[in-house]
Amino acid sequence: MDARLREGIALFNQGKFFESHEVLEVFYQETDHGNKAFLEGLIGLAAAYRLFCDFGEIKGPVRLIHQALMRLENYQPAFLQVQVKDLCQNAEAWAKAAEAAGAQPSASNIPKIKLQRFSFFS
Repeated sequence: MDARLREGIALFNQGKFFESHEVLEVFYQETDHGNKAFLEGLIGLAAAYRLFCDFGEIKGPVRLIHQALMRLENYQPAFLQVQVKDLCQNAEAWAKAAEAAGAQPSASNIPKIKLQRFSFFS
C-alpha cells in the first residue's frame, strides 16, 4: 500500500478529515493508476465528514456520501487492502441516520476505514 494512502486513511480514522482530504488529494494528483475513482470516493467521504464535524452541516455531507458511494461501488468487497464493502455499508447507515426526521448523527458514529488482515494460515 502506498504510504500516502496509508497516511490519508490514518488521518481519516483519527477524525482529521481536512488533513486526510489533503493527503489523499495529493496522492490522487500524482497517480496515473486506474484507482482514481476509488481515491475520489475516499476524498468525498473525508470532505463529507469534515463538513459535518467542522460546520455542523447535514444535507451537504449526505449528498457527498452518496456520491462517494457511487464511486466506490466497483471496488467492493476490498481494494488496495481497504475493506470497501464494510466502509460503504457503514457510511450509508450514517447517511440514513442523518436523513431520518429529527435524527442528529453523531461524530462518534462516523465509520472508520478498515484494512484487510492477511492470514498465512487457513
